Amino acid sequence: MTAEELVSLISERRDYNLHSHTEYCDGRVPMSVMTKAAIEAGYGVWGFTPHSPVPVESGCNMLESDVARYIDNLSALQDQHADKIRLLCGMEVDFLGRDFGPHIDYFHKLPLEYRIGSVHFVPNQEGRLLDCDGRFERFSKYLKAGYNGDLRYVVEKYFEQVLTMLELGGFEILGHFDKIIGNASQADPTLEDQKWYVALIDDVISKSKDAGVIVEINTKAFEKSGRFYPSEKWWEQLQNAKIPIAINTDCHDPELINVGRDEAFFRMHNAQSSK
Repeated sequence: MTAEELVSLISERRDYNLHSHTEYCDGRVPMSVMTKAAIEAGYGVWGFTPHSPVPVESGCNMLESDVARYIDNLSALQDQHADKIRLLCGMEVDFLGRDFGPHIDYFHKLPLEYRIGSVHFVPNQEGRLLDCDGRFERFSKYLKAGYNGDLRYVVEKYFEQVLTMLELGGFEILGHFDKIIGNASQADPTLEDQKWYVALIDDVISKSKDAGVIVEINTKAFEKSGRFYPSEKWWEQLQNAKIPIAINTDCHDPELINVGRDEAFFRMHNAQSSK
């Protein structure tokens, strides 16, 4: 699908989710089970987006050898359930640097209908890539031993990755663009109010508009932490910039298939109505 077709889809309906995971990465159930759950939950469009293969060690990403299996499996499921739901073949592509990300030829030779560009790995001062997503306990250990305790370095480097990914392009949806704050704010709760951090958010929003991408509101963590990614405090700025917004659950488990989604739509609607 083109970015324009995706924008039309998210503008015309709410019964979609464009970010979900599979048994080929860190999803909790087979795609067939997730498809059944999506149908039962009333979805009309469901996008599968397994974490892409990466050239570094990762327990969350799919293997390159499983990519063809994933695509074939999705095609078979679509044939089976075409009268009930539209399944889209996507991928969440990790950006690791200028040599690897959604911009490289490999991801454009695959028969994908769209790509989500996301940053999970942040290089430390020696250039070693560390996965800064996941539990705070692991992040805290990385911060101390991997980044020499320099929290500002980690956050700035994360956003440098996001901005470079936007510059290089090759994807239609920007995934959870401030996800680093989930862990970083536990190390320093004042971060989101600091001028240098706000300036980084401003840069991402400006570059997202220039790049013509859809920005995702990721609702996965809402039930656990009451937080969306990006944070709700930036939504008005996104709306004022007229950036198209997709509300996705980043679903790994069918029990959380709708987590935070109705609340996000409600708050988004209220923010627009109050203008």
